[in-house]
Amino acid sequence: MKKKLLTFIITLALWFVFAGRVNIEVFLLGTIICSIISFMLAEDLFKLIQLKDGTKDFPKKIYYIFMVIIAFIYDLFLSAFKVSKHAFEIKPSYSPRIVSIKTSLIGSNSIAILANFITFTQGSLAMDFDHINKQYLIHWIDVHSDDEEERKKTRIRKHHTLVAKIVN
Repeated sequence: MKKKLLTFIITLALWFVFAGRVNIEVFLLGTIICSIISFMLAEDLFKLIQLKDGTKDFPKKIYYIFMVIIAFIYDLFLSAFKVSKHAFEIKPSYSPRIVSIKTSLIGSNSIAILANFITFTQGSLAMDFDHINKQYLIHWIDVHSDDEEERKKTRIRKHHTLVAKIVN
């Protein structure tokens, strides 16, 4: 019963955040929908939270999820600025290349999450992943170094570390 009540409170709070206002119609509709969700999904939701390490690491994972979202928003803003700058240059100064970067991530979920973080920023595209050698094949619009470690450090190191802490 505690799980269903907690799920109801969390989903209702999210309902109010996404609705953007609190009035009687929003409250009644949110109460009905969140009640149905909490009765249907409370047990499964808490099974997902109780990962292999137990629930004690859950606050840490929430912190890392928050950090990866902040890092992603920062990278998204920075890449949009850089691509916009390149679009208006008279003499283009970018050097697009296809590079391969090795990863130490384990599991298809972490590999897919990192590929999405790479692809969602403008000017980059994760083209392929070699499962045998654990290498991403990435197209970047602006590559300044031939050294793999340097490229990894400048482009994906922070996301790589945070995704590893969240998923692995």
